[in-house]
Amino acid sequence: MPNPALPAREAYRPDIQGLRAIAVVAVLLFHLELAAFGGGFVGVDVFYVISGYLIGGIVLRDHEAGRFTYAAFLARRVRRLVPALLVVLVASTLAAALLLLPAELAAYGKSLIAALVFAANIHFHRGQFEYGESGDVPLLHLWTLGVEWQFYLLLPLLLLGLMRWRRVGLWLGLVGVALLSAAASLAFPQASFYLLPARVWEFVAGVLCVITPLPGLRFRALREALALAGLGLIAAAVGLFDTADPFPGWRALVPCAGAAAIILAGRAGPTLVGRALSLPLATYLGRISYALYLWHWPVIVFLVLGLPAPRLDAPLQVAASLIALGLAALTTHFVEEPARRPGLPFRRLALYCGGAALALGLAGASMIASGGWPGRFDARVRALAGALDYPIDPVFRSGQCFIHHRSQRLDEAACLLPSDGRRQVLVLGDSHAAMLVPGLKAAFPDSAISQITAGGCRPVTGARAERYFFCHRLIDEAYARRIGPGRYDLVVLAGYWEEGDLSALDASLARLAERGQKALVVGPFPAFEKFVPRLLALGAARGDPRLPDGFLKPDRRALDQAMARIARRRGAAYFSPLDALCAPHCRYLGTSGYPLIIDDAHLTAEGSRIVAEAIRAAGVMK
Repeated sequence: MPNPALPAREAYRPDIQGLRAIAVVAVLLFHLELAAFGGGFVGVDVFYVISGYLIGGIVLRDHEAGRFTYAAFLARRVRRLVPALLVVLVASTLAAALLLLPAELAAYGKSLIAALVFAANIHFHRGQFEYGESGDVPLLHLWTLGVEWQFYLLLPLLLLGLMRWRRVGLWLGLVGVALLSAAASLAFPQASFYLLPARVWEFVAGVLCVITPLPGLRFRALREALALAGLGLIAAAVGLFDTADPFPGWRALVPCAGAAAIILAGRAGPTLVGRALSLPLATYLGRISYALYLWHWPVIVFLVLGLPAPRLDAPLQVAASLIALGLAALTTHFVEEPARRPGLPFRRLALYCGGAALALGLAGASMIASGGWPGRFDARVRALAGALDYPIDPVFRSGQCFIHHRSQRLDEAACLLPSDGRRQVLVLGDSHAAMLVPGLKAAFPDSAISQITAGGCRPVTGARAERYFFCHRLIDEAYARRIGPGRYDLVVLAGYWEEGDLSALDASLARLAERGQKALVVGPFPAFEKFVPRLLALGAARGDPRLPDGFLKPDRRALDQAMARIARRRGAAYFSPLDALCAPHCRYLGTSGYPLIIDDAHLTAEGSRIVAEAIRAAGVMK
């Protein structure tokens, strides 16, 4: 007996194609680093709601009609997703082999294999707490396909199971699943971005749009208001959110509610928003949206890496957009759509796709086993590029005195040295503070150097808890309980400083001064737009040893001067790593010819000693 909750098979919805266009353009402009689109990443969430609506509707209606089979469902998903994905992976792998350094190519091989089995989200979740990681990861965007495919595997089982309880059971069951998923998103913020459990509710929101009757929407005015509100919610999320905001969490409700509102309004009847979304340009962008999503990020990454360029300026933004759009159109017309036609037998398509996937998997395994095909470069380039693999964890004392995961705890016995007659010094801050400790211990053997450091933690009170989700309590506790009268002769504050830290630094130094606590502020370290070993290696290959000079972030000097003024006003000592390492020219290599910087800002143990010796020579640790 048919389920009255399910509408008949719906006709083509051009407004949904337009909604796809909004989603993919938002993601594209976000990745092009346009300031007005700081929340463009929410386009992914809009896609998830659309997928839940379309795919959930297919499963429910096919089951009601008695024609649903799990095998046929998965075959359709393969036709839709896999051929275009493999084309992009082949092109990306060729570009990676030409442009990536050995360590980068070995890492690419791991992400390639993960992408082939739709597990890129799990792969990138496992690596998100590693230090020295770069944003220039060609396949990073494929985490979304991992989430989507994993949901496709579960969706039919979920829906067919719930449909045993008919209309009310289906609706209540989906609401329950959505609530559990939302709770997981809030309870496990570290896992919620990349992993499926905390994203399920976004897809379920789309499924609920299929089965939730809203008779009031037969009134045109209500439909118009709902659609306009939905568009406003998506626009607000794109324009007002940024990467400093925890996500998904409750914020994902904004774009998802917006997408659901537009879908529901359009399902009930025509609206002005629906007409706008149905314009030819919007529907065409929606038509190529999947291929555009696949292409845009590798195009941006390889364009920036290949030139190389410190950032995406306007000409590069235009070039990347045009290249991605062109490739997306070609892929849609000559790969994606032909693969979906019934005239191509699925067995033949599976054979082609399986062969391509196997070849890519073997290439990825070879990249990993060989360490990134190092024979592509001469010995000097390989030596410089080898700094990308520098073992930084022992420098930081990761997991012991440097905490970068909520599951870790500070080892107080190892990190907080007891009074033994030596001068007591506490180093407080993030990874930039942690990297100083080995050098300070070597340069000041007459001092007992204690360490409280955690990833992302500026050594100031009042750090925004939402941003530094596992470390703010550690720093606040240090100020409240660790730094007491007579406990430390000197507190060293160091970190990857930003302009937004200045007011908190001023307040923290005032608090220390009130207690009579001496403090040394270590200013901003040189920071670069791209990884320095990569730039040095490219410079060696191209005969330009000063190539990194053009990639030094320009804001560091002004920040250095502002911090020095605050320290002087509060009676604290101040040391400038910029003066030590980049005056008049930046020093990149140690006495052995090995790079001093292993990524965009972190120092090797030798670099730590050089800075510590400069601190001793400056006499600021008295």
